[in-house]
Amino acid sequence: MAYHGGVDTNASGEITDRNIEKFTQWVHTYLPPDYCGPVVMDYEQPWWKELLAKEISPERLQEILSVYIEGVQVARNVQPAAQWGYWGLPALRNTSERWLNQGLSMEPLIAQCGALYPDVYNCTPGKDRTANAQQHISTVLEQAAGKIPVYVFASIRYCGPEVDHSVFVPDEIFLKQVNAALRAVWVDESGTQHRVKGIILWDAFGFSPEAQWEELDQKHKRSFELLQALSKAWGTSMTGKTVVTGPSTSAVCKYGLPEPTNSSGAIYDESLSGQNKGVQSNKIRDEATEENDRIPTGRIRGDRAIE
Repeated sequence: MAYHGGVDTNASGEITDRNIEKFTQWVHTYLPPDYCGPVVMDYEQPWWKELLAKEISPERLQEILSVYIEGVQVARNVQPAAQWGYWGLPALRNTSERWLNQGLSMEPLIAQCGALYPDVYNCTPGKDRTANAQQHISTVLEQAAGKIPVYVFASIRYCGPEVDHSVFVPDEIFLKQVNAALRAVWVDESGTQHRVKGIILWDAFGFSPEAQWEELDQKHKRSFELLQALSKAWGTSMTGKTVVTGPSTSAVCKYGLPEPTNSSGAIYDESLSGQNKGVQSNKIRDEATEENDRIPTGRIRGDRAIE
């Protein structure tokens, strides 16, 4: 995860030579030269509110997307084999019928990405949004058109600006939301099914008091066990069926890292020494009003994240 804007390391809305320099240093420090797995850039500010608005002019959308496109092009130049993409895009709003009927499209950005990373976060406690989640991911698969893989972010906490983030989503509801993403499918003209490549479990230790972190580790372990069981069940049910989760590749490269490494402070540490250099703002975005908006971070530099 490349937080705080990805290539736009200070989330200013403009990608400068200094941004590119710092981002390049981050990539060379944290990713092996032959890494070809997922790398997610978290670029919400200053564009998120407009991208998730009910209406936006095609001209303004293209103006915003041009910055995202520039960022992913820089990232691809630095690490060509990695599956670069942006967290949460396309968003639920960007696949809605009302939004698409305005002649709006994320295609210019999708065409530049190495993977797509939408989410199925639960931002409406007490309401069943699994049908919306399934339709959303199905549309994202159609937009990917089998050219790039789709990974789906899931979280064990409720999201949204008015939600108590110390409250966890019950296991059965969490699995129902994830299962909606696994049920999502796009069938191409040849009749081949296209489904998601994988699920990414995201959480922030900063949402829980440090005294509860050991207990939180066990909760994460439990969540992964549930996801693995769900994945195994799907694997069994799909035996004998032709399913595509992304373009095939025969490249020999490093796909996984030996252990999770949090990137939240790395871009801002000039020496990239990995030392904690202070506490970052705990501000929660008040403009996050959309139903699929991400969990506000409240990150502390150098904290851990399940990615």
